[in-house]
Amino acid sequence: MSSLIYTLVTGASNGIGKAFAEDCASRGHHVLLAALPEPKLEEVANELKSRYPQQSFHYLGIDLMKMDSAQEILAWCNQNEFQVDILINNAGLGNSGPFTSLPTEFYQGQMQLNMLSLVSLTHLFLPMLMAKPKAYILNVSSMAGFFDVPYKGIYSASKKFVLSFSRSLNKELESSSVSISVLCPGGVLTNEDVKLRTQQLGLVARKAALQPEKVAKHTIDKMLAGKEIIIPGTLPKIIKLFSSILPYSVRVNMMANQFIKNTK
Repeated sequence: MSSLIYTLVTGASNGIGKAFAEDCASRGHHVLLAALPEPKLEEVANELKSRYPQQSFHYLGIDLMKMDSAQEILAWCNQNEFQVDILINNAGLGNSGPFTSLPTEFYQGQMQLNMLSLVSLTHLFLPMLMAKPKAYILNVSSMAGFFDVPYKGIYSASKKFVLSFSRSLNKELESSSVSISVLCPGGVLTNEDVKLRTQQLGLVARKAALQPEKVAKHTIDKMLAGKEIIIPGTLPKIIKLFSSILPYSVRVNMMANQFIKNTK
């Protein structure tokens, strides 16, 4: 059996996922990259191989919206004798707009990706992780997980699920070798579409938005230190604190007014 131990990153070909893979590689980790089967995935893996020739990188093109995708990832690891001690559940799908503007199938896929695949991967890989002297799970939620967000209702609810699930399971596993961290970022400038939507949301959103590389480094530092909830940047923490003292009706109206901008 191979003696190499890997970090497994889902959604690893773009945005924060790519930044996670790059940051972990810079720390000397061997990395497994799972993402949609697109040329970008192979490009990222080959770039990492070129930059870090002494380390091992492998990739799997897979659609995590498929119900059996988590089992396929575990089978891939088992067949190739890949051992994992860090699982980064990053893959996810966002949207903005009226609930009725998208078909049921979109929301089913979004919930499958944001929640069910994350839970399945966590459940399937836990025995492997618990057998290690120390292991980590990082689940990606969002600042939206702290709020009810009109015009992003399924997304915010799915991220609230990730936050609650992660904290609950971390408590269950407190006497084990596995610690669970949950990342709750504000805006992250992952692509041109996100940059445009951030511009539309106004000054506060622009000031709070961060680059993926900065988020990744901060997050991995905090994860390795055992931090449970990770909120990168000062402004998102201030927004969360300030909003907690506001009446619910004020909070939800503020969110509705903010995110309706992205639907026009």
